[in-house]
Amino acid sequence: MTWQLRRPRADDADRIADINIRGWQHAYAGLMPADLLDGLDGQRRQRAERLRERFRTSASAAGYVVTGDDDVVAGFCWFGDYRPDDDLPAPGPGWAEIYAVYVEPDLIGTGAGGALMLATLADLAPRPVALWVLEGNAHARGFYERFGFAVDGARADFDAGGTPVPEIRYLLRR
Repeated sequence: MTWQLRRPRADDADRIADINIRGWQHAYAGLMPADLLDGLDGQRRQRAERLRERFRTSASAAGYVVTGDDDVVAGFCWFGDYRPDDDLPAPGPGWAEIYAVYVEPDLIGTGAGGALMLATLADLAPRPVALWVLEGNAHARGFYERFGFAVDGARADFDAGGTPVPEIRYLLRR
């Protein structure tokens, strides 16, 4: 399959919300509470409407969608300036951050995620880039490591409905 990249549009919102929810349910099974992941199904319409509003007001992060030959969205990513936390500042000045990379679970391993990552890294060049990943998400960690990201030792807990889930920060210095 040939992957095409483009900027997301308001009419992509339903598909992006669906991929995001299924992506969470796939990637975080066993890492986050099952009831939290199951409860995401009821949030599709709400998430899609928030996305449409962001696209209308241009208040969303920069991003891409990847589509196949049929122009159906297969995945998406969001990125922008590093978002410092009160407890954990940016690794340094001028850093960018990848906020999210999700691909339809049935399409993982087809190159769709790699196409998103290459476009994102090119868009952010020459800035150094950070991202956060659940510590137990070995598949995602391997994916990021293939693009040159390395753990820097920063840790935080993601609040998964009252359950702390450990996250680690990856950096790509360039």
